[in-house]
Amino acid sequence: MKIVYASRTGNVQKLIDRLGVEAVKITNGDEKVEGDYLLITYTDGAGIIPKTVEQFIAANREGLKAAAVSGNSERHPDTFCGAAEKLEVKYGVKIIAKFEKDGYESVDQAIKALL
Repeated sequence: MKIVYASRTGNVQKLIDRLGVEAVKITNGDEKVEGDYLLITYTDGAGIIPKTVEQFIAANREGLKAAAVSGNSERHPDTFCGAAEKLEVKYGVKIIAKFEKDGYESVDQAIKALL
């Protein structure tokens, strides 16, 4: 399974770097991938899916199999990882992890288990 990710503040990028895996970065939402993929994204604003990620999914919906979502519970305690719930409801995708900033060992393990 491929990894596709979006990182605005660098937290998700740190996770990808730590994993040492090949991944496709969503920069403008126009990227294309073939086959199944795991989406790793941040939560935008008050618990929403970033617009570029929505754009990417619209063009690559069929391959989306699972997601892991980053958030910041200090800045957004009421909407922490809110993009996870929206991805689950809107796209029926399995959420394998909700994590703080760049994650921790259990997030790394959950991601590696899918690869």
